[in-house]
Amino acid sequence: MELRGAIPADVERCFEIQRRAALVGYAHIFPRGEYPFPDDVVRKEWIERLGDGRWVVLAAIDGEAVGTISTRGNRIESLFVVPEQWGGGVGNALHDAALANLAAQGTATAELEVMAANLRARRFYEGRGWERDGRDELSPFPPYPQLVGYRRVLEPVSRSKA
Repeated sequence: MELRGAIPADVERCFEIQRRAALVGYAHIFPRGEYPFPDDVVRKEWIERLGDGRWVVLAAIDGEAVGTISTRGNRIESLFVVPEQWGGGVGNALHDAALANLAAQGTATAELEVMAANLRARRFYEGRGWERDGRDELSPFPPYPQLVGYRRVLEPVSRSKA
């Protein structure tokens, strides 16, 4: 597996990874027949992420993009892996890279939000030391599922004096 920084030309790769993951992972939250995937909105979000200097990384296996993660400030704002790679270590690698990047920037506490009904993602994060922090809000997408907040204290990066 290779991790590399994403560039604006990767918009469609990032978009397609999110779309594939969401159509499977969120099917019980956003039934396809009732709530079509918001292609235009999500594509626009990726254009913004990749155009404004946010930290975005792609994971590839044998040259094929299979996962992506992005951070902004002290937050993991997205982590998506194509369903065929779930449980194969791609999510772990992206997650760990994001935490290392946040810690290297001096972030003491990282945050993220997950849909309350996305039990797979909640188990993933809780298994990696994330704890609920009491934040709750509604998703901006119908049927407006509940989002729950998580926090994780990061280990400081020691900076050697040269």
